[in-house]
Amino acid sequence: MKLHGHISCQVCGFDFGKEYGPEYANKIHVHHIIPVSEIGEEYVIDPITDLIPVCPNCHMVLHTGEGISVEELKKKVKKEKLK
Repeated sequence: MKLHGHISCQVCGFDFGKEYGPEYANKIHVHHIIPVSEIGEEYVIDPITDLIPVCPNCHMVLHTGEGISVEELKKKVKKEKLK
């Protein structure tokens, strides 16, 4: 499968290809914006609106149980980068 474009974490911007070399380009985790446990069985997941590519570190933070949203984590990461 040929991929078009460039995939990086939509929270912090981490890019596996830039960090580890081209053989790791476009490797990423995918986070369900609405937890699967909250979606009814009849619901069909739309990959465009229901999923977001994130690095493993951001994915872990989103699943810590602290209830942080993607947008809240983006703000936190941006704030920490400005320090």
